[in-house]
Amino acid sequence: MKIHKTVFAIAIVVGAGRAGAWEAETTHTGLAEQAALASGLHKRLVTLGFSGGLFEPLTIPPADAPALIEDLHLLSPSHGAVPDARGRQTALSWIAAGSGLADVPASHGANHFYDPSTGHGWERPDRGFGDSISDRLREVAGRSRLPAQGVPAPDWISDKSNPFNVAGFVDQYAKAASAATPGERSRHMAAALVAAGAILHVLGDLGAPSRVRGDEAAHLDELGGGPDDLGSRFERIAALAYGRLGVPAPSHVVTRTRLRDYFTAKDGNGLADVIARNYFSPGTLPAPERMNGEVKPHLARPLPALPARLNLMAASRDDGTTLRSADGACLARYRVEKGILRFSLDDDCMLEQVTQILPEVASYETGLLDFLFRGELTITLGQTIAVTGKGLGAGTVEVLVEDNRGVRKSIGTAHSGGDELIHVPAPQSGTRVIAVFRGVDAAGEQIVAVGALPLTH
Repeated sequence: MKIHKTVFAIAIVVGAGRAGAWEAETTHTGLAEQAALASGLHKRLVTLGFSGGLFEPLTIPPADAPALIEDLHLLSPSHGAVPDARGRQTALSWIAAGSGLADVPASHGANHFYDPSTGHGWERPDRGFGDSISDRLREVAGRSRLPAQGVPAPDWISDKSNPFNVAGFVDQYAKAASAATPGERSRHMAAALVAAGAILHVLGDLGAPSRVRGDEAAHLDELGGGPDDLGSRFERIAALAYGRLGVPAPSHVVTRTRLRDYFTAKDGNGLADVIARNYFSPGTLPAPERMNGEVKPHLARPLPALPARLNLMAASRDDGTTLRSADGACLARYRVEKGILRFSLDDDCMLEQVTQILPEVASYETGLLDFLFRGELTITLGQTIAVTGKGLGAGTVEVLVEDNRGVRKSIGTAHSGGDELIHVPAPQSGTRVIAVFRGVDAAGEQIVAVGALPLTH
């Protein structure tokens, strides 16, 4: 498949505008949907009383969140993440909506970078960058007001200026379980899912090599969809090749005990760590090398490492040859021309990388979604209602009883820690009991743990 022959012709169909990430209405939406479908979220929603699970209609009345609804209408209705006039769409669509809104406004896209080798996020290209782009491109870059620096992605998800931060998710999720009426719970759950989708977006962006190797200039390529259509060619290829519905399912589910570890971890197995050491980006390829004696191209980063011996005979052919990873994926092309060894990334090579990377990104996003909605409480009914939980630290537990109208009323709260959380008298009426714990888990991470039990009288 020679995608490079058609990428510019098709790009305008995807949509013009500076691409701040894996493209929001295609790749990001597809990744979020695949993560949700592979996760345990459907079962969790059913437990909480949303009987349709991922396909339960949830409503955020436009009058309650006019700014959110206005932003949602920046997305294309054809991509399945824009609610109807009542503010109503399925739970799965609200997750997709959040994944599409994470870089609105566009300046927030600068907070979706993280280089594990430096700990830095986005840094505006400066020295040497201006010489490599046209006057028109510099003008467009100036109009877009690219910030000098961005908040590193692992920090951005908790940053107070992030409208979809973790604290906001936790607050909305707790209310989605404990609010009094079905309408209130629907609104809060939709808001929690929007925040969860946006957090998935920030993590997913670290699957692009340029975002984790300090290669910001790769995100100001001219992509051909208009004068302002600047972005990453690598990410555009993903959108063209897979769209939304073609994004692959996760190859496995990544499990971590701390939220930040999905992004970057001391053991080197955060998504940013894995991608940074296994792939080149356009601006971090081995430097050109003149063929004088032993050939040892200079590497911008220690990894990926080059083989002990390059195939210079094959590299001297007109088409050069390919540097491949241990599992056979294209890492780069290399060619000897006029006595100089040069490395490059063409569209077909990048497509091989996208094909390998997307299932891994989906695996991390699935694990992160399960992490956000983790926390199981056990309710035992006897003379009293006993609530227990495992792996919890300090926090507050509330027990609610739901009547046949779906209205929930608190029947007891306690500050708790450990496995035994609370005992309350059994209610004389009601259809079921719901327990909600909000606090931290044994690792000190924010958590909302929930449980539900039908009542029989």
